[in-house]
Amino acid sequence: MRRRSGDLSQAVNDYFSSLDKWVLLTAIALSVFGYFAINTATAANALHSRYVTIHLIGIVAGLMIVFVFSKMDYVILGHFSIPIIVVCAAVLLFTAFFGETVDGNTGWLDIGFTNVQPSEFAKTAFVLTFSTHVARDYDVLNRPKTLLALCFHFLAYFIPIFFQGDFGSALIYCGTFVVILYVAGVKYRYFIFAGVGIVASFPILWNFILKDYHKKRILFSLNPELDPLDFGYQPILSKIAIGSGGLTGMGYGEGVQSQNELLPASRTDFIYSVIGEEFGFVGCVAVLFALALLVFFLARGARHAKDDAGKLICYGLAAMFGVQTLINIGMCIGVSPVIGVTLPFISAGGSSVVASFLAIGLAESVRMKPDLSLRFGAGRHRRKM
Repeated sequence: MRRRSGDLSQAVNDYFSSLDKWVLLTAIALSVFGYFAINTATAANALHSRYVTIHLIGIVAGLMIVFVFSKMDYVILGHFSIPIIVVCAAVLLFTAFFGETVDGNTGWLDIGFTNVQPSEFAKTAFVLTFSTHVARDYDVLNRPKTLLALCFHFLAYFIPIFFQGDFGSALIYCGTFVVILYVAGVKYRYFIFAGVGIVASFPILWNFILKDYHKKRILFSLNPELDPLDFGYQPILSKIAIGSGGLTGMGYGEGVQSQNELLPASRTDFIYSVIGEEFGFVGCVAVLFALALLVFFLARGARHAKDDAGKLICYGLAAMFGVQTLINIGMCIGVSPVIGVTLPFISAGGSSVVASFLAIGLAESVRMKPDLSLRFGAGRHRRKM
């Protein structure tokens, strides 16, 4: 019995010594702070206890997922990329046509006891499958045929998200896609061609694809004074909340807008505005710094990856969180359109926090993978990144 106890203790010690503790601790710290932010943002809401309970459950479930995924071999998971892509595309398309619509975004599925947002979980799946695909084709990466196949891979996720009207998530996918290709070594001319193509297609996108709702979101979010009582309402109140916090804020639970439910979506998309109002400039900088550290630690994890797929996964996850953070904070301070993006680990919503921890679990899988477990393609020459 003592021997078994000793073996178990050694196994636990080995597990925690292999983790990237800075990544995990930063994620936990952000999620715990998110609990306090949600607690004050929903203090006057009749569903206050529900929101904070869901966040706590999300943290616990997320940590369990980190444990499970950190022990899984991402190389073996990558060999199931095609089934993963098919399942994700099918679920995302099903959601686009049969899901629940909130503020023009048909991105939620009702599973009885709660709603889930599949696009949040599919982001991590995309990083896994796309990184695996790029690493597999490193030797022929800059051939047009290879890049075309990679674009189809990306579109399998992007098109269903676009049909949902979830332009916030669509931008996160785009940013992650670009960063992975850039890090992998795709030549600059392809990015230039793609950029020119996107600019050239913008009139078609604006006139024939975007709905009036999304056009107004873009126009009045950047110029909220043109429509202060409707589409410009949130951006105006958000900037007022952040500005009224001053250097150190009004104090926890003392924010005028948060305690009187004046700012819509204060617990989700505009949680950063609540932080600005109650914790001031100091609180905003601290949260931004913590999120920047998380992105840095994830990217740094590429140094410990045992193969190219692992490196790209680390960079992809860093890009995913980085782009999401920039969009959310940009919405709150009025420099980007209000397109429904949560602040990682902090905003309310079970899907958001659990999916964020899922990404951390994948990053830990890369960190904990032993050299001896590289059974697939171990003899194949890989280009150093």
